[in-house]
Amino acid sequence: MRLPIRLLVPALLALSVVGCSCQRQTDDRAAATTPAPARPQDDAAARAAAEAAQRAQAQNQQRVEAMTEAVNTLHLYLQQLSSGKRELAEKHWAYGRQPRGNEEAGLRQIEQFSGMRIENDTPEPLDQESVPESLEIPVELRVSLPGGENRRYTGWYRMRRDPVDRSWKLTATSLSVALR
Repeated sequence: MRLPIRLLVPALLALSVVGCSCQRQTDDRAAATTPAPARPQDDAAARAAAEAAQRAQAQNQQRVEAMTEAVNTLHLYLQQLSSGKRELAEKHWAYGRQPRGNEEAGLRQIEQFSGMRIENDTPEPLDQESVPESLEIPVELRVSLPGGENRRYTGWYRMRRDPVDRSWKLTATSLSVALR
């Protein structure tokens, strides 16, 4: 004997609903008698992990800000040097020191610039601090002179954070004229 599908579908639906309601009551009773898992430890571990991630992110942000600040100081120095504001430029050197002529490959001897293009690579920390206090910044400078002459300089500048006012100061440089 075959039952038409029309009769089987409502019967199966009725059975599935009855089965589900019985299961829910059993699950609710089991949940009521089973002790809750230890959430405070999980919550404490999650909070500790979140706080550690937050500290790491804040420290990384401080690192990036310090490096950006150092690069901005170097760019300001080079802009002041190329625009003829040498007295302002010299204030960026630590200990009142000025670079010798050979350290900047004659860059300071140029009387007039038509333009200067400054490119730098990522600063390299010279210390083991999480937020560096001493950096070496690789640079490439393209200098245009009034007579149409162009020069390219490559090298690096070293900078250290002043312990008193926390500003970045130049401490050393090594530039050379790049041959084409």
